[in-house]
Amino acid sequence: MVIAIDLGSNTFRVALIKKEQNGFSNEQIYEKIVGAARGLNESGKIGLEAKNRLFEAIAEAKSKFDFAKFKCVAVATEAFRVASNSEEIFSEIREKFGINFHIIDGQAEAKLTFLGVQNALKKLGINDKFSLIDIGGASSEIGEEGKFISFKFGIITFYERFKMLDLMQENAKIYTKEAREFLTSLDNRLIVLTSGVPTTIAALKLGLKNYESYDPKKVSGYELKNDDLAWFVNELLKMDDKSADLAVGRSRKYPLIAGTLLLKELLSGQNAKFIVIDDGLREGVGAAYLKGIFQEIITKF
Repeated sequence: MVIAIDLGSNTFRVALIKKEQNGFSNEQIYEKIVGAARGLNESGKIGLEAKNRLFEAIAEAKSKFDFAKFKCVAVATEAFRVASNSEEIFSEIREKFGINFHIIDGQAEAKLTFLGVQNALKKLGINDKFSLIDIGGASSEIGEEGKFISFKFGIITFYERFKMLDLMQENAKIYTKEAREFLTSLDNRLIVLTSGVPTTIAALKLGLKNYESYDPKKVSGYELKNDDLAWFVNELLKMDDKSADLAVGRSRKYPLIAGTLLLKELLSGQNAKFIVIDDGLREGVGAAYLKGIFQEIITKF
């Protein structure tokens, strides 16, 4: 078994991954919103508040997982690729917590996410060819096996650039133009949606109205319809901030609206089935390590 960590531009996710006959499974999971990309547009750095939230999350994870018994493999993504103080933060983490983070590029991130999603689909009995959309906090990975592109837009950075609903609606199409064209060039009979936006939409549609009781097993396999996107935005707009914090997580309301607008543009005109999968980069890191290909993937790309 291995402890796999995905430090995204918004969320810190940890899992104890076990190898099984038919693939890989999560024995234990943990996640927390740390908002690493908040303020990144303006400062070019991971902010002090985000750093403090991250350190609190690592301390919590260390109290829940047996880091002394199991190997830990940790990756960090776009916010840390561009922030000027990433190495300083990771040096402090190594010293304080004994965890060594690999800052991976967009291609490696997409490949590892693909492995995590592929494993989850097999467990659901789905072996079809699929395309992948992973809208993160500061970047979005799109592609299919052997062909991935990482695009420089994400829900936190997009929201912080425009803030107002009408401005986000106006600019979502512009920001996703290249990504939409690339997605259209792929073989899209099945598009898998992973990351916080589609999983939260699925959770709310399934009646899981408390973020603290979110259940990834119920969410994975949900077939998302185009109508779900507008419905989700309307539901969030009807909620006051306190209700939204309870339903979808603290301070997530407006970034989730931003991400849904981006996703809506990406899926526009796609004649495909959309399946939501909770598993992603975290599970792919664990699977790649247990298959002995993790180092090859992060150095190849």
